Amino acid sequence: MLKNYFFLFLVLFLGFHVSAQEKELLGPISQGVAKPSFSAPLSAKELIPAISERKEVNPKNRTANRVVPGKGYPKGADAALQEKKGTIPVKQAILSFDAANLFHTPTDPTGAAGPNHYVNAYNSGFSVFDKQGNVLLPPTDIASLGGEFSGERLGDPIVLYDQFADRFIITQFAGCPYNPTQGCPNKVDPTNALLVAISRGPDPVNDGWYTYRFATGTFPDYPKFFVWSDGYYVTTNQDLDDPAISEVVFVLEREKMIRGEAARHVGFPLPGVRNNGFYSPAAFNATGSEPPPPGNMPVIYFQDDSWMGINVDHLKIWLVNVDWNNIGNSTIREAQEITPSEGLTPFKSTFDGGGFSNLSQPFNKPELDALQGALMYPTSFRRFATHNSVVFNFVVDVDPGIAEHAGIRWYELRQYGENQAWEIYQEGTYAPDDSDRWCGSMNIDKHGNIGMGFTLVNDSPESPILPTLKFTGRYFNDPLNKMTLQEVTLVESTSASESNRYGDYAHTSIDPVDNETFWYNAEYFQPGSRLNRVGVFKLAPQFAKDVGITAITSPVSSSLTASEDLTVTIRNFGTEAQSNFPVIFQVNDDEVVTETFSGTIPSTEQAEFTFSEKIDFSTSGETYDLFVSTALEGDMNPENDSLKVEITNLPPNDIGVTQIVHPETGSNLATENITVVIENFGGEAQTGFEVGYTVNGGTPVTEIVSETLEVDSQLTYSFNNPYDFSANGRYTIVASTFLENDSDTANDATVETIAQLDCIPQGSSCAFGDGINSFYLEEIVNENIYCDDGYNNFLGISTRLDITREVHQVGVVSNSSNEFSMWIDFNDNAVFEPEEQLVRSGDITSSSAPTVFEFSLPENATLGEHILRARAGDVSPGYDGNLNDPCNVMQYGTTEDYTVVLVDGIKESEIQQGDFVITSSEEDMFSLNFTTPYQRPLWVTVHDMLGQKLVEAMVKKGATAYSYSLDMSYAASGVYLVRMGTRDEGKVKRIIVQ
Repeated sequence: MLKNYFFLFLVLFLGFHVSAQEKELLGPISQGVAKPSFSAPLSAKELIPAISERKEVNPKNRTANRVVPGKGYPKGADAALQEKKGTIPVKQAILSFDAANLFHTPTDPTGAAGPNHYVNAYNSGFSVFDKQGNVLLPPTDIASLGGEFSGERLGDPIVLYDQFADRFIITQFAGCPYNPTQGCPNKVDPTNALLVAISRGPDPVNDGWYTYRFATGTFPDYPKFFVWSDGYYVTTNQDLDDPAISEVVFVLEREKMIRGEAARHVGFPLPGVRNNGFYSPAAFNATGSEPPPPGNMPVIYFQDDSWMGINVDHLKIWLVNVDWNNIGNSTIREAQEITPSEGLTPFKSTFDGGGFSNLSQPFNKPELDALQGALMYPTSFRRFATHNSVVFNFVVDVDPGIAEHAGIRWYELRQYGENQAWEIYQEGTYAPDDSDRWCGSMNIDKHGNIGMGFTLVNDSPESPILPTLKFTGRYFNDPLNKMTLQEVTLVESTSASESNRYGDYAHTSIDPVDNETFWYNAEYFQPGSRLNRVGVFKLAPQFAKDVGITAITSPVSSSLTASEDLTVTIRNFGTEAQSNFPVIFQVNDDEVVTETFSGTIPSTEQAEFTFSEKIDFSTSGETYDLFVSTALEGDMNPENDSLKVEITNLPPNDIGVTQIVHPETGSNLATENITVVIENFGGEAQTGFEVGYTVNGGTPVTEIVSETLEVDSQLTYSFNNPYDFSANGRYTIVASTFLENDSDTANDATVETIAQLDCIPQGSSCAFGDGINSFYLEEIVNENIYCDDGYNNFLGISTRLDITREVHQVGVVSNSSNEFSMWIDFNDNAVFEPEEQLVRSGDITSSSAPTVFEFSLPENATLGEHILRARAGDVSPGYDGNLNDPCNVMQYGTTEDYTVVLVDGIKESEIQQGDFVITSSEEDMFSLNFTTPYQRPLWVTVHDMLGQKLVEAMVKKGATAYSYSLDMSYAASGVYLVRMGTRDEGKVKRIIVQ
C-alpha cells in the first residue's frame, strides 16, 4: 500500500482564508493506492473460531466534548418532545434471533441483509445466516476473511450490502492508536489503516472476497462506512490538532474495488467543524433501487451551542466531490448550516459535562454511556420521485433543567432537486415517558415509512427496566414529527451491564429484495454475557386483506352526555383497497353494535367513520370500557383490528398544581420567579382562574391565569411576583389553584421544599467554646483554631494517608461538650455522601486533651487529593442543627475543610508529586495548570456543590505541563470543585464564580 501526503501549501492553494461568515473550500490532504488481496470462499476455508475475552475492547480514551457550563439552549424542556407513545398497532417482529454471544465490551453490533443472507459482525468476529435466521457460518474470527485481514482483529467493524453492485462489505480498522506510553509513540504510524473486504458476488459464503488495506497515517478511530455511486465514503473521529494529518473523511474508489482492481483513496479534513473532542460525523448511505448521481456526497454533523465556539445549535453539511481523473481537483466544502431560523428546534446533546458514564441502570449498576457526540448509524439516504430523503438521529437530554433524561432527536431532511439545499421535513425528540431511550438506529423504506430501533432503561426502584431493545416507527402519511406506531419489545435483558460501555452503535439495514423489511441489530445482556439480537420487522403492507382501527378520535374523557358520537380512524394496512366491511363497538358488557363502512379505503390510506348509534356516557365520574374493531371477512392479520380504551365522564371543574418546577435547591439562588405546572383533571376547559403560593407559611401571593387550560392537558405558569431565596436555609413552597366549584380540592396543591445551599455552612455560633479547637491528623497539627462564623477553610493544610494501613486515627479538641463527625469526598463530586462518612457522632470527652477517633479507608478508595470535612457541635435536644448533614448550619459548632492525599505505600506517585495551580480572571475564566512528570492524558472534571458533573474533558500534556482553559462565564455564581488527574488519582481545588 502506498500513501502520499500532499505538502501543506497544496491545501492552502485549494482552500482560502475566510472569515467566520464565509464557507471554506479545501482540497485533499492525502491519497494512496491499495492493491487487492484475493481470498478464497469461506466455504472452502478452515475457519478460525471467534474468541471473546472478558475485557474492554478499544477503550474509550477519546477526548470528551469541551463543554462550557451554563452555556447554550434550551434551558428547559425540549420543544420537539413527543410526550406520548404512538398508538397505531404494529405487527410483532417477523423474526428475532441472537447473532452473537460475547464476554467483551462493547460489542459494536452491525449487520446487513442481502438477497439470501444476513451477515453480522461484532468485536472481532462475524457470522452468516440465511434469512430465516439459520446459521450458515458459525461465529468466526474476522481474521478468517484472509488476505489483508489475516492476523487482524482490532475491531470496530461495519457490514454493508451495496445494493447497486450486489456485494457485501465487511470492514474494520487496524494499526496502533496513538499512546506514547503504551507502545504507540507516533500520531502517524504505517500500520494505521482501514481494512475492507468486498465479496465477489452476492453470496458471502461461496463467492470469495477481495480485501484491501488503505493506509490512513493517523489512527482512523470510530470509522463509519457509507455507499455512494462514486465511492465508498468513510468518516472517522480524528485528531484535528494538526490540520496536515487530520483526515476525517476518506473516499475509496468503489468502481475499482467491485472489479477487484487496485483502488485509490483520498483523505479530506472537515473544514470549520467544532467538535471539542470525541465526535462522529456521518456521510449519507444510499439505499434503494436507484443510486444517487456521482459527486456532491453530503457529510453531516450536529453542532451544540453548549460547546465552546458554537453560538447557536445547528446541523452542518459539507459536500465532497472526488475527481478520480485528477485527484488534485477533488474538494470538500462547507455547504449549509440548518439553524433555528431554518426550522431547527434547539437541543442539548451533552450529558455529565461530556463524560461517558451517564444513564442509570437498576440495582446500582454502572451508569451506561449515552453515546453523546455521535450521529448514530446509519444516516440512510433514499431517492423518491419528488424528492430525496435522509433520516438520522442522536441522543439528547430532554430537559436540562432537571435530572438527565435521554431521548432520541431524529430527523428526516428532504432535498427537492439535485444540488438543492436540504430542508427539515420533520424532526422530533422521542422520549414519551420517564425511561431513558438512546442508541437509536433508523432507516426508511421505499414508501417513506420510517423504522427506528432503540434501547430503553429505567432505574426506578418501583418499576425497574433493564436495558431493553425495542422498535417503533411511523407511516409516510402520518402526522409529522411523531413516531406514531406502538412500541414493540424485541428482547429484555435479564441482567444489567457490569461496565459503563454500551454498544458504541446499533445498525438497522433495509432488505434489498423488497426495500421494505427492516433488519435491526443491537446489544443486550444476560448474566455474564453481552448478546447481539437481530429483529426483523416490516411497516409496509404484508397482506392483501388487512384493515384495523388506529384511533378513537371521539369521545375522549371529558364532561360527557347521554348522546355521544363515536368516531374512529380506520387504516387499510393491506395491499388491496377495501370497502363495505363491518365495524363494531361494545361498551362494557352491553350488546355489540355492528355497522357498515360503505366507503373505499385504498391501500396504506385511512378514513374516519362515525357510528350512527349514539352512546350514553352520562354518569358523572363513571369510567366506561369501550371496545372498537373492524370485522373484515378474510382479514389476514387480526392483531391490528381493534382498540380498547377507557372513557371517563369527568366532573366539569377540577384542576390543580401538579409540580413546582422552579426554583430548585441550589447554591446560587437569588430573587426567583416561582414556576408551576397546572393540570386540568376535569371535563371542561378552564380560563381566568386563580392560582397562588406561600413560602414558609408567609403572606399568600395570588394571581389570575388568563391562558386557557384544555381538558387533559397541562400548562406552565410563572408568577409575576418573585420571592427572595438568597438567604441560606430551607424553604417550603406551597402552590395551589383556587377554582370556583372545584370538584376535588384534594388535588389542588403541591408542596416542595428547596434549599439555598452552597455546602459552606457559615452562621454557626462558637461563642460558648463549641466546635473544633484543635485538629490532629498525621502531618496536620492545627491548634487554637480561631472561630468567626462557624466555618474555616483549611484546604491549604494537607496530609498524606496511606491506604495500605488498616486503621487511622484523628484527634480532636473542643472547649465544650460536643460530638464529632468526619467525611472524605473520595469521588471528588463536591458532595459528602453517606458512604463517605468515616466518623459519625463521636463524643468529644475532653477539653484539655485530644479525643482520638479511629477510622478505616475503603479498599477501593481513589488515590490522590480529596477534601476532608470535619464537624463538631452541640446538637443536644433544644439546639438546632444536624451534625451528620455535612452542609447543615448548626446553632452551635464549627465545620472545617482540609486536604488529604491518599497514597499507596510511602512512595509518591507522579501525580502526587505534581503541582496543580488555578488562576482566574475577572470574566470568570480560569486557567488550569498541572506540572508533573506524568506523561499520559489526564482528565478534568468540574462539579457544582450539588454533585452535578458540569465538565469532563481529556487533557494531553504540552511541552512541560497540562493546561486547560475553563470558561465559567455562563455558569451561575457559586462554589465549584475542580479536579485534574487520572481515573485513579488526582488533585482537587475549589473555585468561586462571582
